Amino acid sequence: MRVIGTVGLPGSGKGEFANVAREMGLPVVTMGDVVRAETRARGLDPADYHGEVAQAMREEDGPLAIAERSLPMIRDRLEEHDTVVVDGLRSGDEAERFTEAFGDDFLLVSITAPDELRAERLDLRARDNTEAESIGDRDERELGFGMGEAIDRADLSVSNADTLEAFQARARAVIADGVAAADRIEEVERKDASDTATDGGVVYSVDVEIVVPIKDTEVKARVRDAVENLFPEAEFEEGHGELRGEAHSLEHFSERLHDQQILDTARGQFFAEQSGDSFSFDLKKQAAFRGVVNFAVGNPGELGEIHVRVKVTDPSVEAYVDHVAPPTEDGRPIGE
Repeated sequence: MRVIGTVGLPGSGKGEFANVAREMGLPVVTMGDVVRAETRARGLDPADYHGEVAQAMREEDGPLAIAERSLPMIRDRLEEHDTVVVDGLRSGDEAERFTEAFGDDFLLVSITAPDELRAERLDLRARDNTEAESIGDRDERELGFGMGEAIDRADLSVSNADTLEAFQARARAVIADGVAAADRIEEVERKDASDTATDGGVVYSVDVEIVVPIKDTEVKARVRDAVENLFPEAEFEEGHGELRGEAHSLEHFSERLHDQQILDTARGQFFAEQSGDSFSFDLKKQAAFRGVVNFAVGNPGELGEIHVRVKVTDPSVEAYVDHVAPPTEDGRPIGE
């Protein structure tokens, strides 16, 4: 038995994931349909009042109102099928409720897509009144339900940023193989609690790659300690002549930038080496031994440098740079 739930901001591709499941002969329980049915029962048009009714249901019957109505439908379909897809969780409370109900048989999948693509998709959907409610308004409403927490809890993250065919292939792999799909399918990643960072309701999804050369004269353990001074969230592997790390957060690094009061310097470095959805920067290894951030400019140091590349999946490079190294006024971060 397996229950696969999906979570993602409007237009990310949850509906297309559900379509793939149906094509595979699997039943789909759509939580949005529960809300749309209730909206019609109240004599309202779902295109205009879906969000208001969803909020009203939670206010009237608690944060699990929609999840509880979905559970009997899921259990009913499990009587005849080994796998059921639940389309469209909205909160961490709902994710916790399904985990409580189905235990290890519940798999939560986060679906991501860039804001501009989501906006285009929403404009094409007949059931959405995008003139009455902008994508920013919808995102704010969905995140207000606790969607950021649900995204944090996801077991897998699936990108829907390129072709429809590519996303469909990823969806089929996840539905068939669960977390094992991450081992063989690009743009399908295992997640843990650190895969996303949230700030004021905004969800940041990033991949940080760290590469550090190790000279023959250096002690590997000491080099690793130096890098972990700046990136304690990273997981490292030692290779031939180098140390490689992977992280999904720059929270501690951001704290060091604030403490050292070098936010403007950092912003300049990040944007100078921005390319598409990524930016990179180099750090002096010697300074890292002291837990100090010192950007490498000009000639490389004798011991080599710490090379860092950051890929931002959501929402954008600019937004994430503002999160890590916010702009300043009179030496103080604006808004802090």
